[in-house]
Amino acid sequence: MAAVELAPGAGSNPLAVQMAGLLSHRLTSFPERVGTFERLGGRVAIVAADAETSLTMRFDDRRAVLFDGIVGIPDLTLRASSELIAGLPDRGAMALAQAVRDGRLQIHGLPGALPLLARLGRLLAGD
Repeated sequence: MAAVELAPGAGSNPLAVQMAGLLSHRLTSFPERVGTFERLGGRVAIVAADAETSLTMRFDDRRAVLFDGIVGIPDLTLRASSELIAGLPDRGAMALAQAVRDGRLQIHGLPGALPLLARLGRLLAGD
């Protein structure tokens, strides 16, 4: 069974709490995405530079554990403003590509983590 958990201390990180809620909501609202979630493997770090906050999501064994800060060595790192991060699930591919071109969204770990990024994108998509 798919599970989303906050690691000890992550409950005080608003970004981690928001992302855990979003993951749980997507799994509940779109049960067809559970298979995508269960195939996720690796660590994803998200850095909201303007808010001086970050989180790490560790995906393995059909679960996600969210940590406060960067924990371990991420396979994929997304760095952007907190506003852009909050809107990631609702932005289309073209808008994200433009944010990368403009330097507003930095993605580290590609091309090796492209499958991880694609699966995460499918899971988090708003529609």
